[in-house]
Parts: sequence; structure tokens; C-alpha cells
Amino acid sequence: MAGAAGGMGNCRGGSGGKLGGGASENAARAGEIDVGFWDLKAGELGAVSGVDDPSEVEDSTGSGFRHHEIVIATSHGLQDGRSGPILAIPTGSSWNQTSHRLGVPVGYTANHAAHASQREYWSKLSYTMGSHAETITLDISAVHDAGPKHKGSRGTPISNIHEGKKDIHAQIDAPGLINIALDTILPKLLALSPTFAWRTLEFIVRDAGWVNLSTHPANRIYFYSECWHTSKRGGKESKVFKSKQFALIVVVPESQWLKYEEWLEKTEEEIHYLARPLARDVTVSPMIEQRHADLPVEESVTTSKRVRQHSDSIPISAPSTSAPSSGLSPPHKKLAAGSAFCTPSPDREGLKQALRIGGTVNLNVKQLLDLQNENVQYYPIPTRPLSVMLKNAEFLSYNIETVECLMGQLTINLSMPSMLGAGAFKTAHPGWLTLFSPPSSGLGSRTRHEVAVKRAYYQAYPPGTSKPSLKFKIGRYALADEVPKLLKEGNVLYWAQSLLQLTYDFIDRSIASASELPPFQIPQVRFVDGGLAFAFGPLPAPKAGSSMTSSARTVYLVEELIPGGKEEFLKYVHNADSNPLLDESDDGYDLALFFTFTQHVQYVKTRGLAFISDYQGSSELLTDPQILTHPTVTQGNDIFGDGNIEGAVSEFEQQHSCSYYCEWSGFGLRPFKKQQDSNSGDDVEHTATGSDRDGAEHGAIFE
Repeated sequence: MAGAAGGMGNCRGGSGGKLGGGASENAARAGEIDVGFWDLKAGELGAVSGVDDPSEVEDSTGSGFRHHEIVIATSHGLQDGRSGPILAIPTGSSWNQTSHRLGVPVGYTANHAAHASQREYWSKLSYTMGSHAETITLDISAVHDAGPKHKGSRGTPISNIHEGKKDIHAQIDAPGLINIALDTILPKLLALSPTFAWRTLEFIVRDAGWVNLSTHPANRIYFYSECWHTSKRGGKESKVFKSKQFALIVVVPESQWLKYEEWLEKTEEEIHYLARPLARDVTVSPMIEQRHADLPVEESVTTSKRVRQHSDSIPISAPSTSAPSSGLSPPHKKLAAGSAFCTPSPDREGLKQALRIGGTVNLNVKQLLDLQNENVQYYPIPTRPLSVMLKNAEFLSYNIETVECLMGQLTINLSMPSMLGAGAFKTAHPGWLTLFSPPSSGLGSRTRHEVAVKRAYYQAYPPGTSKPSLKFKIGRYALADEVPKLLKEGNVLYWAQSLLQLTYDFIDRSIASASELPPFQIPQVRFVDGGLAFAFGPLPAPKAGSSMTSSARTVYLVEELIPGGKEEFLKYVHNADSNPLLDESDDGYDLALFFTFTQHVQYVKTRGLAFISDYQGSSELLTDPQILTHPTVTQGNDIFGDGNIEGAVSEFEQQHSCSYYCEWSGFGLRPFKKQQDSNSGDDVEHTATGSDRDGAEHGAIFE
């Protein structure tokens, strides 16, 4: 429609009417005609547009369009001295025909029909792109004014009612904040006690400064100004909006909260009264009745309330000569104070026993003093596959410099009665390990992890006593001597874990490729997790007056504690033999056969160079293993400790007796046959006919 007005302003040479002469020229020079609707008399329309017969326009526009005049707004203001345009929306097909004749777009066009769809399109686009408005976050809580308050707070929190709200428009006013706070808190408060008549109109919403938001006028932004901060960029200061979190507190007035507590107390009393039977066999003492009768009504009620607050009592009723009531009635207020006399007494014998036990303090002071607490640096023994160890020279042995050091505390029970045992080289005591940064699994992954704490020792005989004597004392090595011994023990455990994993990998691959499953179950065992723990303690400084320093005092071999105690602990295979240490009738014999089978597998997989021996522990966890190696490996050096009996490896094929594990065809092992000597009747062991006794031959079976 602006185009229509512009077209009329561009008419040249017209005569007559209110757009002729200088007004028409001024409108043309202005170039800005922004009125959307106008009204014309028939004659004036003809004069401007050049229509020969104005009556045609008059007939088509209708009588409602004849009695108005043109008012055109330009950049110089409204023409003809009027205060504003007179608007009239044309309707009907006749107007469309007239606008077509005039050659200008008059009235609603086809674009107006797409307004609804365009509005929906931009709305969806705005939702998809997300809100880029300036927003704040609200932290809303509920408190009451009654009772004691926490230090620095102005109210007492109500049942941990707390809620957060984000993406709140920063230019929200106080009434909007009040509505958000009440809409958030009221459902939670009503759910706390649905049957209590909360008077929500009395609730007050305050900010962190304890300002009552209801006193703030509407349509005035509340928090917006606090979000603007001064920012310096490129040497220029500018104001930058930063979203913040603001606190809103819904306050329940003290008077209403006291009524709620009174209602809650009364409700709990009624529930307690209905849940327990009346003590009808209890007679109220006349003295008690007289005491309550003499009290004024107000004092009696106050006393009743005080007693209810401090006693878990049941109401009592005196015998009545009146007709019994059909329903239960609440106790009289005057008798509520005497309900405490109806609390049942405990059983006399049970109370006597409780007093007898609870009246004494049974503390084993000696056992408490036997506990030794150490601040330690713990170096766990890792578990690595043999293939990984062989690819990295740093992984070939247990080295505390290549593992993570974990700080913690070690508690040791040093009493002799609690001692787990003493072997040929080490003692073991129970203890607990707590690491300050515990790993996700393994030893130390939980607080007070039960452990076996081991130390190296030697037998110290009294002077003048022969060494075979059973009377000796446990001697401890100096730290410099004990560290290599325990480090060697940790290294044996490190290699034993790797060789046992090699055995299970072989078992899994063999079963997966076999045509049928083995006719026996494969035991699942593992070696304990462990590591070295260095205990540190304060030592005197070299110079007087200087600060204390700390240094390592003791080293411990800390291992996962095997549950079950000594009753569950068995030694299955000795390190000097390749056959079960147990008899066929002993518990654990089948597991011992499995361990000798693992020796067979390890002997073959290492090409006759090494295997695990000295299997001992429980049916699931093993400890204190020994690695045996071939004489060509040691070459006279001390490898894997004093328990490394080299002859057991070189004579393995002659000593080992294959079991049903070794003989199962799925494993593909060449069993060592045992035959009777016809002359002596003794068992003679040799390999199967045609088999090579070289370890490399057996190893080739699995390559």
C-alpha cells in the first residue's frame, strides 16, 4: 500500500484536488510516503489517477468509501494539517478490481496469506538454534523462622528442600521470580505433609540479602544489573554480560511453622495411640488423678505437651462404670502426662545380663599395643604376559623403578599368637593396607585391605647352643641386606604369575581348537597380588636445632591374605619333586595333579628351560612359588633364590608322572609313560617310543 501512495505522489501534470500544484511537487521531492490506507472522494481519485469516469470508481468502491479525504504522511509530517490518518480496510472483489485498474497494490496481498506459516517457521527455527538470550541461574530453598538457626543463616532449612533452576531470563522482575520460587518449592513442601493446611499466601520469598521481593515494584528488572562486569580488551573498557547464580529463599513464617509442628506432634500421637492397644488393666493412682484435678486447665495442657515431647508413651484410661464406647477415643489431656508410667519394663534377667556385660570394658590392651602402624611407600608387583616381558628389557624382572609408587599406611599385628607362620626364609603376620590413592582393582583397592606382611629372617641361636637345636630366636637382617632378599621374592612371584598365565593361554587355545571338550574341569587358580612396602619414620637431624628428616627404616613383602587360615592352606607340590606331594586319598590331590600338569606345559613351552614349583596355598589363591631353571640358564649365578634346584628341570622327564590332564588328546602333549621293571618291580619312567626328550621337540608341538 505504500507503493500506491508513492505512485500517487509520482503523478505529474494533474489538475484540481488536494494533491495538485505545490503539494504534489513537495510529495514527489520528499520521496517517502508511508501511509498504508487512505480514503478518497470519487472526484479527487479521478483527478489524481486520470480516470475518465470517476463514477466507475465510485460505484465499485461503495458508499462507505465516499465521505473521506486523502491524508498522506511524508517525511515533512501529515499533509492537510490533520493529526493522523483515517484508516479504512477495503473489502470485496470490487476493490481488488479497482486496484488492478489503478496499477498499484492496494489492500491485502497474497503474501499476507502466508503470515501464519512464516510465523511458525521462524518459531521452530528459533527453538532449533537455541536461546541466545541473557540468562541467569536460580538456587531456590525453603526455610522457616522458628527455632534455633545455624550460624550465619537467617532461617532453618526445611527437610533439605533445595532446587536449582537454569536458563531464567536475566531481565525478569520480582513478581516473576516469586512465581518461579513458589512453583518450585510448593509441590515439595506440600508433599512433605499433604494433609496439613498450608497457608501459602503467607509465604515470603527473599533473596540472599534477605530482601523481601514482594516489596519490589513490578516491571523493574531485579538481578540484571548485577550481571554486568567491566572487561578490558585491547586497552578499552567495555561492559560485558556474565551469567550468575542467585539465591531465592521461600520463608515459612514462625507462627505457621509452630502450628505445623503442633499438628505434626498431634498426628504422630494419634497414630501411636491407634497402633497400640489400650492398657485397660492399668489403674491410675488416686494421687495422680488428684494432682491433675488440682492443676489449672492451662497448666495441665502445658504439662501434657512437655511430657509428650520427651517420652514415647502410650495413653492409659482408668476403669469406667459407664457403658463401653463402640470406638476408640483419644486420651484426656489431663491423663496424657501420666502415660509415661505405662512404659513396659525390660525383662529383669535380660537387663541383669546386659548390665553385667556393659558394666565392664573388655579391651585387650596387649593386643592393641602389638599393632604397629607404618607410613609406607608401596610398589605393586605387576602382572605381564611373557610375550610382553620378552619384548622389553625393563620388564624382564620386577623393578621398583618401573612401577608406580603409592603412598599409604600399613598396620601389622606383631603378636605371636596371631602369627600366620614362619617358613625357611620368611615370617608372616596379618595386617591391613590402606592406600591414599587406591587403584581400581587388586591389592589396596579398598580401605583396610587384609594382607599378609612378610619379612626375611635368620635363626639366631643362643651362645653355646648347637644349630640343630629347636631353641632359637628370630633374627632380622639390616635394611641393606633385607631389601635384596625380599626384592628377589617379589621377582619370583612376578615370573610365576607370567608363567601361569602362559599355561592358561595354552589351555584356552587347545580347548577352543579341539573337536570335543575335555572330560574334566579346569581348575581356576592364581597367585596372590603383592608388592614391596618401604616404611619411613623420623630420624634425628644431623645438626642440633634443625628440622627432622625421614628415611626408610624397614621393608616388607605385602601380599594378598589367603582366606580360610591354616586349615585351608596346603602344599601341593614340593620344589624338589615334579609329582604331587599329597596322597591320592588326601583332599586337594586332584588339584596337585593339575599343578604337575602345568609344569609339563611350562617345561614344553619354555623348551625345557623353566617351570613353576613349590605350589602352595588354597584351592583358589597361591603364594610363595619357586621358579626352577635349567643349569644352562644359571651358569653358576644365583638366579631366583636359594630354592632354585636346577636338577629338577634337567631330570623333569624322568621324574614327572603324566596324569589324565597330560594325556588328553586335545592338549597334544606327548606323555611320559611309566612302566614296570620286570626284574625289580620298580616303576621306571621314560618317554613314549619315538619321542625326542629334548624340550625343543615338545615345544615344536605348539608352535
